[in-house]
Amino acid sequence: MRPKSSRDATSKMAYAGAVYGVVTQNKDPDKMNRIKVKFPWLTEAEESHWAQLLTPMEGKEFGWYTLPDVDDAVVLVFLHGDLDHPVLLGGIWSKPDKPPEPNEDGKNNFRGYRSRTGHRMILDDTAKTKVVFSDSTTDLMIGVGQWDEDGAGPNKCEVFKPSKAGKVGVSISSMKGNIEITCKKGKLSMEAEKSIFFDVVKSGALTSGKDFGADSKTTKLTSGATSTYVGQNTNIGP
Repeated sequence: MRPKSSRDATSKMAYAGAVYGVVTQNKDPDKMNRIKVKFPWLTEAEESHWAQLLTPMEGKEFGWYTLPDVDDAVVLVFLHGDLDHPVLLGGIWSKPDKPPEPNEDGKNNFRGYRSRTGHRMILDDTAKTKVVFSDSTTDLMIGVGQWDEDGAGPNKCEVFKPSKAGKVGVSISSMKGNIEITCKKGKLSMEAEKSIFFDVVKSGALTSGKDFGADSKTTKLTSGATSTYVGQNTNIGP
């Protein structure tokens, strides 16, 4: 690769500092998560060697992986200034490629990650501080903290508040589909200092493969319609 210059094209140039590039390939044949780029300041047809990604931490089959897409703008450096050994520092936003959090009110209250399709991890540092994990539709969400909305910008959000749950805590919500909690080889337990509340709109069922027990100081069962109790031996009494 040689720069546009009146210098002898056979001379080896050294480049210090960071440079812009545009991603041209991200499918590494050696499966090392490298990319190739083109440089706007070089001839349009030329392409870099495979560039390694600089990540916060990496090792054998672990680490942070966020490959840029083809046509993304990135910043690179060259090891010892050698154009044959580019290293990707990261991506950059621009007017065509706007950031997912524009800091509209200048308070810098939102940090996190947003995927290409809109899945989000949000660290909300507003007065209603919370951590939110959400799919792109926001129909499926986990919220930890104060559930009310606060702040400004595309990442402000209100966590679904279950009935009788107050305004702070942990919320796991599915506005479509199911929530399944499975514990096949262990013990699943629920404990509360005050109360546990189940609110079912249509119908509910508790099943047990063997014994089922309920122990309480006082027990109250109510039904708005006919109730049926079935068992080989059923005892109701003191």
